[in-house]
Amino acid sequence: MDIFKNLSEKEIEQVYQAPALVTILIGASDGKLDGEERSWSEKLLRTRSYAAQADLQKYYQKVSESFWVQLQHELSVLPQEVEQRNAAISERLARLNPIFEKLDHEVAYGLYKGLIGLAAETAKASGGFLRIGSVSAAEYEWLKLPMLVEIEKPGGIEEEEETED
Repeated sequence: MDIFKNLSEKEIEQVYQAPALVTILIGASDGKLDGEERSWSEKLLRTRSYAAQADLQKYYQKVSESFWVQLQHELSVLPQEVEQRNAAISERLARLNPIFEKLDHEVAYGLYKGLIGLAAETAKASGGFLRIGSVSAAEYEWLKLPMLVEIEKPGGIEEEEETED
């Protein structure tokens, strides 16, 4: 993909793995990734393949096409114990920071915001009434993806207003 022209193959692969890792980190932080969390994450990624900023639509299309396979692969190779798994995922996601620095600022921001949004939606996917009040304490610890350096919004990008939960 042209938006990743400054990245190595390994770095591109890390960017493509990130949504599955975020889904596992948040969804399985309570010990089990349930079907609702998996389905909701996949639906969100599929929606972004046509609703995201134009230069990221192909990225989300490719991610959503291989999401289940990537998710199953990661679940099979990551540690089964929650704390060890979360530490391993956190370390892998932190590797995105220098990668994001190599990207166009708008692309990096879009990817960063996409991962933060995916984390929030995955956390809300299971439990609660109409998904309200459904974020567990285990999920909340990782919700803002603290291993990622916040990327400031570039000028010229308009966003919908966000509400704090």
